[in-house]
Amino acid sequence: MRLTPHFDSLEFACHDGTKVPAPELEQVRDLCHRFLEPLRAEFGPVVVVSGYRTRMYNRRVGGAVHSWHIYTAHDLGVAADVRPARGRPADWAQLLDRLGVPGLGTYSDHVHVDTRRHRARWQG
Repeated sequence: MRLTPHFDSLEFACHDGTKVPAPELEQVRDLCHRFLEPLRAEFGPVVVVSGYRTRMYNRRVGGAVHSWHIYTAHDLGVAADVRPARGRPADWAQLLDRLGVPGLGTYSDHVHVDTRRHRARWQG
């Protein structure tokens, strides 16, 4: 399902093949609209490295127990690890911070973006 001009819900599917649960699609659309589309406009096409994760898959990859990638574990909030075509993680994080993204993790080759209710920043 097309979420925004440049993002499709299939890009956010769990790597085990499980699609994003239908009740969370609007939150993913909001994440794309508010944060990923502007990131794309500035740094080129954005690869979704990891979006939705089932609990079992999250455990298998060593994800945090209360990961924001487990969309159904939170009343409000979804996450994606992304990598734009151009720039560096610090550049991407700077733009996302200016856009007011609530959850932002900066890693060596991607950034984690999530829509939790409170502000959180970290380096991975």
